[in-house]
Amino acid sequence: MLVDPFALLEHARRQGYAIGAYDLIDTAMLEGIIQGAERVAAPVILSLAEAHLDLFDEQALMMAVLAMAQRTPLPVAIHYDHGSSLERLERASRLGYTSLMLDASHLGWDENVAATRVAAEFAHRLGMPLEGELGYVPGEEGRDAELHPGEIRYTDPEEARAFVTETGCAWLAVSIGTVHGRFRGEPRLDFTRLRRLRETVGVPLVIHGGTGLSEDQFKELVRAGAHKINYYTALVELAGQAALGRGRWDQMRQAAVAAIAAEVARTSCLWGAAGQADAVRRFAAPWVAVEHVIYYNWSRSDPELQTMQTRGLEVLGQLPGVQRIAAGRAERADAPYQYLWTMTLANPQAMQAFRNDPRHQDYANAYFRPGAVERITIDFLHIHPQSACPTAGLAAPTPEP
Repeated sequence: MLVDPFALLEHARRQGYAIGAYDLIDTAMLEGIIQGAERVAAPVILSLAEAHLDLFDEQALMMAVLAMAQRTPLPVAIHYDHGSSLERLERASRLGYTSLMLDASHLGWDENVAATRVAAEFAHRLGMPLEGELGYVPGEEGRDAELHPGEIRYTDPEEARAFVTETGCAWLAVSIGTVHGRFRGEPRLDFTRLRRLRETVGVPLVIHGGTGLSEDQFKELVRAGAHKINYYTALVELAGQAALGRGRWDQMRQAAVAAIAAEVARTSCLWGAAGQADAVRRFAAPWVAVEHVIYYNWSRSDPELQTMQTRGLEVLGQLPGVQRIAAGRAERADAPYQYLWTMTLANPQAMQAFRNDPRHQDYANAYFRPGAVERITIDFLHIHPQSACPTAGLAAPTPEP
C-alpha cells in the first residue's frame, strides 16, 4: 500500500532505523524488491533514477510499479531519484511518484539553494517530500563514474542546517565518504560527521552509494543517523551473477528475482527496517488519490465542443499531479448529462494545486465554462485503490521444467 512518504521516513527517523530505497530498472527487480521486503515485513521505497531512464520505458514501468505498490500490504513510497530539473519533476508528478529529488549538488551554494528551494516549494504544493543534496557523492567506476564525475565533497553540518532552513527540503542527501557504484579501495566513512548532521539538521538523512560497505559499517551508518539508504549496484551485480550459467532467459530471470529478494531481505534486516511494516501502517496515513469528475451538457456547436476537449487534454494533462485524464460522452441519448471529464490527481494537495493553477483557470474560463453552463463537479477519494480486477484464488500454473 502506498503511504504518506513524509510519515514513512519520519517514522524511521524517530525509531532510529533506515529504509532501503532500491533503484530498479525492470519488473524482475521490482518483483524481487517486493518479495524481499515482504519476506521480512519491511517498509520499502521503490526508486527510479533519472540517470537510468535510457534503460527502460519509464511510463510502462511505472504502471507496474504502481500496481505492485498498491497490491502489497507493505508501506511503500515511490521515489524519483536524482532529478535534474523542475521540468523533470513536473513530469514525474504526473507518472505516479510520491516523493521527488532534485540533485543540484554539482552547483555552487547559491545555485544549489535557489534550485532546491523552487523544487521544494513545487513538491510540497503537491504534498510530496523533496530530497535535496548538499556535498557531492561521486561515482567510483564504470557507468557510475560517467554519471557522477568529479571528486567527493563532504557535507558540512552548519552549512547543512542553513541549507535545510533556506530551501525547505524535507529530506537531505549527505556526503560522508560513500560513492555511487562499487568502491575500488577500502571505504573510509566519517561517522562523526554523520552524527553531527543528525544532531544539527533535524530532517531525515539520506545516504547515496551503499554498495560495498561491510555489515559493521552499515550498522554504524544507521546508529549515526542514516534514515534512507539508496541501493542499486549490488542488486544488479547479484542478479547478474545468479543468472550466469542458466540456459534460458526465463530461468535467468527467475534466478535474478530470487537473488534480489534475498539481498533486499538481508539489507532490510541489517538496517533495522525488518518487522517495522505494522508500526509504519499505524503511523503513516494512506496515500490517497483523488478522482475529479465533471458531468456536463454542452450548449454550443459540435466543432466548439471538439476544440474545447482537445485543448483540455493538451493543457490539463500537462499540469503537475494529473496522472490520468479522459473526456467522454454518454452512451445513451436520454442520459441527464451527455459529457464527462474525469481526471486522477495524486492526492488532495495535488487536487488543490490543480484548482488554483492559473493554466487551469485560464483554460476553464476561455474554453469550458462558457459552453458547459449545466454541470456537476464531484471529487472522489480513492479509498479502495485497485489497479486491476482481483484474481484471488487462482493458482499459478506449474512452471515448465
